[in-house]
Amino acid sequence: MKLYLLGQGVFGFVDGSNSCPSPHILAADGVSLHVSQHFLHWKQLDQLILSALLSSLSMEVLHLIVDCPTSCSVWHTLEQALASTSNSCIMQLHGSLQDLRHGDESVTQFLQKAKALFDELAAASRPISLANFNLYVFRGLREEFKDLVTSLVTRVDPLPYVDLLSHLLTHEFIHKSSHLSLGSAAIHAPLLPMPNIPPSALLSHCQPAAQFGRNRGRFIGT
Repeated sequence: MKLYLLGQGVFGFVDGSNSCPSPHILAADGVSLHVSQHFLHWKQLDQLILSALLSSLSMEVLHLIVDCPTSCSVWHTLEQALASTSNSCIMQLHGSLQDLRHGDESVTQFLQKAKALFDELAAASRPISLANFNLYVFRGLREEFKDLVTSLVTRVDPLPYVDLLSHLLTHEFIHKSSHLSLGSAAIHAPLLPMPNIPPSALLSHCQPAAQFGRNRGRFIGT
């Protein structure tokens, strides 16, 4: 949002440098008041910016700015609430990184969660190094990534986020492809032909039972 507002030349509304002008001006007689056209134009632009800010927010944070009348008040309220540098906030973010686990989600979803925590720490003025971020990610990956992690953790320079994502996506693709190949081979495996056993051979196996039936009550020696 900051880049968008800077590009539109209206960031002064949210940082307070373009403050609200007086709503009235004195008439030529020095007594009566008139509505300032400059104020009306400022108010119109500020409400457009406020609308853009509101449309960019999730439901989880809308309650924070329900009483904010201007874009500047919205911006500062969100900055104080979401960029807090309190020790409890920092501890919570670090704890979330330590508890991060890959689970059943995709590599992309897992890394997005890790990157969001990384960015929140940076916004709170407590950034962690790229090497530590990679270690948190390696620790949370599933067991199938163990061999890849072993090769990546020995690198001298930590992997940038884009390169790390590329390596993990490639490994995920190869792992899924191998599983699909094994499953397809099992499904399409040819059936072994049944042995061609003549009926007489089958009957011969039943001969002792038939002989016992004919000589019921008598012991037949071998």
